[in-house]
This record gives sequence, C-alpha cells and structure tokens, in this order.
Amino acid sequence: MERTIVVGDIHGCYVEFMDLLGHIGPTQRDRIICVGDLITKGPGNREVLDFVRQRENCQSILGNHEYVLLRHRRGIAVELKPEHFKTIAELGKDFNDYMDWISQWPLYIDLGDYLVVHAGIRPDRSMEDQTIDDLTQLRALEGPDPGSRHGTPWFERYEGRQVMIFGHWPREKPLLKGNVVGLDTGCVYGGRLTAIVLPERRLVSVPARSVYSKKDGGK
Repeated sequence: MERTIVVGDIHGCYVEFMDLLGHIGPTQRDRIICVGDLITKGPGNREVLDFVRQRENCQSILGNHEYVLLRHRRGIAVELKPEHFKTIAELGKDFNDYMDWISQWPLYIDLGDYLVVHAGIRPDRSMEDQTIDDLTQLRALEGPDPGSRHGTPWFERYEGRQVMIFGHWPREKPLLKGNVVGLDTGCVYGGRLTAIVLPERRLVSVPARSVYSKKDGGK
C-alpha cells in the first residue's frame, strides 16, 4: 500500500531526518511531505534542501523561516536573526537558486481526509481566505500578531471535517487533540523529530543527536 509520510519541523537536522526515514523505510511509491521550516537553526540546511529537491516523491510546505528568507531575497525589510544569516552563508552562491525553488512551495496540501499546513488556520475562514501570515505563523487567534502564544490556540476552535496536520509550535510530545495533529517536537532544541504515517495514522519519532539551538520564545 502506498503511504503518505508527513514530517514535522526539521530545521536543518539532516542526520535526524535520515534517522527518522530509516525507521519508517519509505519506498519510491510512498509520498513524503514536510510541514515547512526545513531550514535554519540546525547544522545541515543544504543537505535537507537537497534531499527534498532531488526526490520526486518528496515535497514541503512553506514555513515561516523560508518565508522570511524569501521576503529578504525580494528586498522586503524583515528582521533577520543570526540563524537566518548563518543559513544564507551556508547556501552561499546558490542562495538565489534555492529561493527560486522555495518560492514555488505550496502554502498547504490537501490530502482529502487530511490537510497539511505549517502553522494553522483561522477556523472561521475558508482555505482560500487564509492569509500567508496565518498559514506560516498562526498560533493564537487573538491579537495583531499571528505568531503570539497568548490567547486561544487556533486548534481549540477548529471543528472542520478534515484532520489538520501542522508543525510550528514545538512541544515535548505530538499534539493529538480531536481532529488536529501537531508534529513539532522540537528536534532542533534537543527534542525529537516526529512524523505521522498515513493512512494508518502511526506516529514515529527519533531523538535529536544534539541540542543545536536554544528556544528564544519565538520560532
């Protein structure tokens, strides 16, 4: 049976990404979907991007960290953190080429019974009416900043038919609540890298090999 493997936030943790896929054992017939934030904070950003780029059965959704770098590349004034400058330096002369490819990534992937996003959605809007800021950054529903952690988490109000699979909000364990699945288990912070294998809805995770970054209250 063909499977769909949805992988949580990798953040340049290439070795752990390979560890995870080694446990799952995907074939060429299986589909691998990453929830975004493939890069920044970890040590193997180029390796992660190359792995996804070179495989027809593997793709990623746009995460907030890729979105920041895209806007920077377009000349938009954005706040770049040390991890962004480090990633730009790591990609070097190929930075623009990678950004051209990343600019084509979807904001969400509809799998029928499941819908994969990076951060979240506003439950009172259709997918067509979601903003790119919400899809790449949303946590709490209140306040002008979609990335705020203060307020009602979007998934507390979500009652849609499709199971929403997302990343972006790191936790010690995967979030399984109603019809939402949160996969970010903070690998880059020394936690774990987690995936869900569909259609059996089996969770698989591997431990981080190291602590690559410290949490700064944001993501």
